[in-house]
Amino acid sequence: MKKKPITFWIMIAVFLVFSAGLAFAQSLAKAPVPKKGKKRVVIEYVSFPDQYKQYEVYPWETLKVEEFRGAFASMAREGKFEEWVQTLTGTAANKNRMIRAFKQQFVLIVACKPHLCDAGQVIVLYDPVRRHAYGLLANDGKFQFFGQPPDDIHDLLNVLLVEEFKAIYQGQR
Repeated sequence: MKKKPITFWIMIAVFLVFSAGLAFAQSLAKAPVPKKGKKRVVIEYVSFPDQYKQYEVYPWETLKVEEFRGAFASMAREGKFEEWVQTLTGTAANKNRMIRAFKQQFVLIVACKPHLCDAGQVIVLYDPVRRHAYGLLANDGKFQFFGQPPDDIHDLLNVLLVEEFKAIYQGQR
């Protein structure tokens, strides 16, 4: 049997190390980010089912839907909000979206303070089945949760804040 030159073995070792490192990096890129609670936060953006199409509007238009208006008013009683939050008339780049997380569907409502987006952001999750709203207000570096979110929803709101406002919270995850 012929002996293989040492460069052959070095090339094999380099290939194996590189392959293992690449596989590890790819698995990290796919892994959801664990947060405060014990559950991992996995968000799936889905289409609005027919029964929830009335929520596929801009944030300020959501207050025209009676069920949401009641849940939002109940949540809003927990704090003193500026008018742009109370009326959801802050700057919104998109219409509301439907997401699925923790085997539940939520209407995702995102807005920020007009002309000062980096100073104030609001994320509202509305559960149309339970008719309950949860919110996270980020205002000048202070974070307030509303609607008494359980740990998993608390984590979901945190992840959504970073995802929706990447330019502001870059590297915060």
